[in-house]
Amino acid sequence: MYRYWNLSLMICFSVSVMFVGSENTDLPPPKNLNFLWETPFRLSLTWEKPEDLDPECKVNYTVHVYRSQDCSHKDLKSYRVSRPSHKVNVSNENGLCISVSTNPENCGDRGHSRPTTIILTPPPVRLVTDLSCGYSHSRMKCTWKPGDDVQDLSFYYWLHVNESIIKCIPDETMKTGGCIIHNGDLKKMMEIYYLFNGTRNGFHVNNTFEGEHPLHCVKLNKPQLTIHKVGQELHFQTNGSDLDEFLKDCYTYQYTYTKCNEEKVPANGEKTLTVQYDPACKYRARVRILFSKNCGYGGSDPSDEVEYGENSDPRLPAFLGFIIIPLIVSCCLIVSLVLLKRHKDIIFPKIPVPTLLFKGIFINNIRTSEYLQSPASVRLYVPVEEIVESSISLEPDTSLIPSTNNVPHKPK
Repeated sequence: MYRYWNLSLMICFSVSVMFVGSENTDLPPPKNLNFLWETPFRLSLTWEKPEDLDPECKVNYTVHVYRSQDCSHKDLKSYRVSRPSHKVNVSNENGLCISVSTNPENCGDRGHSRPTTIILTPPPVRLVTDLSCGYSHSRMKCTWKPGDDVQDLSFYYWLHVNESIIKCIPDETMKTGGCIIHNGDLKKMMEIYYLFNGTRNGFHVNNTFEGEHPLHCVKLNKPQLTIHKVGQELHFQTNGSDLDEFLKDCYTYQYTYTKCNEEKVPANGEKTLTVQYDPACKYRARVRILFSKNCGYGGSDPSDEVEYGENSDPRLPAFLGFIIIPLIVSCCLIVSLVLLKRHKDIIFPKIPVPTLLFKGIFINNIRTSEYLQSPASVRLYVPVEEIVESSISLEPDTSLIPSTNNVPHKPK
């Protein structure tokens, strides 16, 4: 009996849960969502208050503007409004998805509604591609690539401060594919939009683009890098030409250098970076100036690469010493032998043969054992007998005797 009672209770509980779960507690969605472009950049949205609301139930609305036709895209703008209308500044570059949902304020346990959505398609023709803008000193330089078969292309910009569309007139240096916006209020602007007008295949086309905040696209000039050796250190010195608009702390210096063909070494520093110098290495370096995140975003292009020193083997001097020094000694020895052979008569002159007198003295000075044992009276010097002429004859010099032929005759 208890078993049947428990089974009955379980069935009743399940049925009650099913009916409670089937009750809808969400608020109804907005009705009749519509849009209107008041300007090329301003979209006006209107809708109607949901029906079947209790008189005491007060609601507000959440508006999501997705910068894509995909309503799950993460790039969106969100607004919370109390009236059934709203105006938003937005561009239609890639199409839009607009969703509006109802939120309860004091409607009991009822939750927010499912969204009401509309899709806006982008323009059928893309007039330009690769639009890029960079800010510097109250100027915004924009460049782009015109599309194919586009005629009468014009470039405009819109600032929230004056609510007017201004045409940008290209400079002489940028007649096609670029224009420089000159405006002293650029740095203060939170929003900036661009408009391109043109004709393609006989049809007039508008393209709108939403630009970045000027301080989020700061473009600095390419710096110059110099390298100096001070003692046993190398000083990387950065010279920038347009670093006077913002505070000094707004600039950071990103160095990249290689040593002895090793991997690149990144280093962040000040205007001057100091590294230890290795005489056996060649240094290659670049620098890039970045706009600090505390002030905005942006930076410069990397500088031209600068080189210092030459790569060499630290063991090369010892290696050359082992080769060159013996080679020099060998060459000197060969030259010395050649000169010695060529000039041996000068360097080592011939010793003349001694006379018989000196030869006899030398022979008599030889001390034999018998000679040393003989008495002192016997040890006398015996000269060597010299051979001389056995007879000498004298002949008169006939040149001094006058001849008879040479005597003068006296006259008779």
